[in-house]
Order: sequence, then structure tokens, then C-alpha cells
Amino acid sequence: MAVNRLNTEIPQEVITQVSEKFKEIKELLAPYTENLSTEEKRSLAKMSDKTLAFVSKVVEYTNLNPKFIPAVMKKEDLQHDFRAHQSLTPLSFTCEQLAGILKDTLMIAGHEAYKLALLYYGSIKLAAKAGDTEAKTIFDNLSKRFPKGKSAKETSKDGDNKINDLQLKPE
Repeated sequence: MAVNRLNTEIPQEVITQVSEKFKEIKELLAPYTENLSTEEKRSLAKMSDKTLAFVSKVVEYTNLNPKFIPAVMKKEDLQHDFRAHQSLTPLSFTCEQLAGILKDTLMIAGHEAYKLALLYYGSIKLAAKAGDTEAKTIFDNLSKRFPKGKSAKETSKDGDNKINDLQLKPE
């Protein structure tokens, strides 16, 4: 029997609730967020851990020594932008973490579904080669779904070819 790491189905109610919460979060943040073009992203100065400490220190100094603030700069703008950055950072980290978990789970689910589909396809292929007309019809239909000229051979760890390790894609 094939190993199946993701052996559960997410209830539709949970999917609906999560989707609604994502929509709600997006709507809550909409007045405070912006979308940037690729060019804009490239052209902007980026804040990293090192520059974060620098900006934090500048915010502190503008409060302690405002006489050095250039005329073209507003202290309030610096403070607002810095607070926005500090407020959004943990939200961004949480979203990135969740996105990573979702991508990993999506990858596992896709991998497992595809591998199981290939097992079924291998079984159909064997039955079709043995002369089963129903299997031949299914095989012909499924084989159209694979690009021509590509093949994949699954080999077990000990190198033996077993039913699970058949060349499953059409020749």
C-alpha cells in the first residue's frame, strides 16, 4: 500500500471560514496597503535587519535632536512610516509562515494524488496490454493527457521494479 502523509480532507466549512477570514483581513488592511509594480519594487530602498537598526536610531535622534532635521523632511512622516513598518512586520511574518505551510501541504496533496493516479494508470496499462477492452478505452483516454516523448520511471530503493514502480507514463 502506498504511503499517504496527508490522509485527511479539509471540511468545506473550514475552507469557507478561512476564505472569509482572508477576505476580511484583506479588506481591513486595504486602506493601509499598496501594490507595487515590479519596477517600483526594484527601485525602492529596502529595509533589512541592519537598516532597521539604523532607521530606529534615526527616529530616536530626530526626537532628541530635532534641530538637525532637514527642511525637506517631516519628522512625523518618518515616525508614521517607521511605526507602519513595525506594525506590519509581524503580520507579514505570520502570512509568510502560513503561505509556506499552505504551499508545503499543497505540494504533498498534489504529489500524493498524482502518484496514486499513476498507480491506477499503471494498473490500467497492464490490463490494456493483457487485452481488456474496457481498460484499453480508459488507457487511450488517459494516455492523451501526457505530453508525447516524456517518460518517468519510478524505481524502488532496492532497485527492483514492482507494480508500484512500473513505467507509468505512456511510451
